[in-house]
Amino acid sequence: MFAAQLGTAGAFPFIDPTNQDTVPTGAPLGAELPAADVKGLRNQLRLTNPGAAGNPSAWTIIPRLTIQEILTDNAYGVSSPRRPDAVTVISPGISVAADTSRLKLNLDFQPSLVMHAVNGPLNTLVHQLTATGLITVVPDLAFVDVRALSGVQSRLGALSGAGTLGAGTVAPGGVPTDIGYGAGQGANRNNLVQTSSFGLSPYLLRQFGDYGTGKIGASIDVSRYSALNGFTGNPLPLGGSTNGQSLVTTEEIARYSSGDILQKFQYTFDLSLSQSRTQNDALTATAINTATGATVILPQQSFSSQRQTINNQINYALNRKFTFFVSGGYEKIYYGVPNAPNVNGLIWKVGTTVTPSPESSFTVSYGRQNGANAFEASGRLALTARTILTFSYDNTVGTQLQNLQNQLNNSAIGQTGALINAQTGGPVFIQGNGLGVQNGVFRFRTFTTALATQWERDTLQGTLSWSEQTALTPALGVGSILFDPVTGAALIVPTTISTNGPSSEVKTASIYWMHELSPALTLTSNASYSLITRSGTGTDRSLSTAVALQYLVTDSTTLTARYSFFDRKSRLPGYSLSENLLLVGFTKQF
Repeated sequence: MFAAQLGTAGAFPFIDPTNQDTVPTGAPLGAELPAADVKGLRNQLRLTNPGAAGNPSAWTIIPRLTIQEILTDNAYGVSSPRRPDAVTVISPGISVAADTSRLKLNLDFQPSLVMHAVNGPLNTLVHQLTATGLITVVPDLAFVDVRALSGVQSRLGALSGAGTLGAGTVAPGGVPTDIGYGAGQGANRNNLVQTSSFGLSPYLLRQFGDYGTGKIGASIDVSRYSALNGFTGNPLPLGGSTNGQSLVTTEEIARYSSGDILQKFQYTFDLSLSQSRTQNDALTATAINTATGATVILPQQSFSSQRQTINNQINYALNRKFTFFVSGGYEKIYYGVPNAPNVNGLIWKVGTTVTPSPESSFTVSYGRQNGANAFEASGRLALTARTILTFSYDNTVGTQLQNLQNQLNNSAIGQTGALINAQTGGPVFIQGNGLGVQNGVFRFRTFTTALATQWERDTLQGTLSWSEQTALTPALGVGSILFDPVTGAALIVPTTISTNGPSSEVKTASIYWMHELSPALTLTSNASYSLITRSGTGTDRSLSTAVALQYLVTDSTTLTARYSFFDRKSRLPGYSLSENLLLVGFTKQF
């Protein structure tokens, strides 16, 4: 099933009752915790995910309140003048977990009111939401998959992977994040974007004995990002300011996978038909060309797109460890945008899935899809009983919001409350604040790998990621759209218009360490370094570091202190900055 799922190009949710057992659910990276770690992290896991494994209740509903005080020496996140401020963040939240015969649900919602003592124009209300659910309408037949995502990200990018999109409201060590401050370091209301995506997918799934499994379904996904021009962001993918983008995608799918009747062979047929409508209201802005100083009026753009895929795949299980597969079919990808490189042709793929142990599996393949020949790879390897390695590499085509929908539909909620890759248990959305928000159709190439290891009182995790997006629609992608961090005015970075438009690339390396000083006191630290390269503008460099202490006063009350530093070096005038943040706060569960 692992290999067969990789043959599907559509955005339909990855998880259903036929593959739930293959989805990693532990922490970190979906790994199961050793018994000693379970004992040592019991309180932290209760804070981060009340629905974690072992919870005896079918329903768990835990309200909470987090209050934080943040001191910053650069509230506006600019080179100069630096303006210090004291920021109060009030964040009520609620976690809901359900595990019944009819409903599997994990939901966490947290609005955050951000109030500045000095710089009142930066006051804002932002929202964070993660939710995945599976409703059983008729057992063994009819199901409905629901999922939702909302969070803030930087429209400027170059934030060393920081951000709240897809992140849990509590860090892996149980330390509350500075989520109320938006993306935290280098971010404020002037450069934040509220991004939301909601999906609903009803489908029928039927087992036909040894003959196989059939699945038909439909889905609708609604996504939007919009700048925080007003006091509050909208947690729903509707309305919002006029400085954003909306996407509505509908998809119809059909799948048949043969059962044990073919013994070592498995045949899978996939049909996916998707239709999307994109509205770019952000492109109505008046912009300034940074090369000539001329005023540029960006016309409003809306367009439709379609993706039609038929695929046949044959798997051959040589033994328990090796499965080989080959697939072939046809795809048609259409974007109603001038100069868009529409695709109409055959697709194929060859590859193998290796399963060295029940806890490890990886798949590599090469073929033609999305209009290009490319490799794909993903995997999860248990190197030891305490050490997990995950990796993934993808080559896709679409808008940023289409890419967001694909990631959401192929995610699960891990034990820290954050979204993880449903195939590997690895991180997702970590490139969200590296590339920044841009309009247009892109080719995305993304590689992510993470290594996590645990001891009795320590957790260590390192992550490397590389992501490149190349504009395929010069009519929409005139250049990288940046924004003045003080005024919010759009700035167009000059580029050469060609069939293969401007590209952006971000490379990020990060490390995270948690150490349990005592059963009640936890020390966490992390560092992240990014290189961000945009066509025609050179390379930006950003460094983010933080250290925090968390003290468990009681099982339901937590005190937190955190210091963090952010520094960005850029060749763009006024884009370099540094910022120191000191955070103290508490979280109370009810």
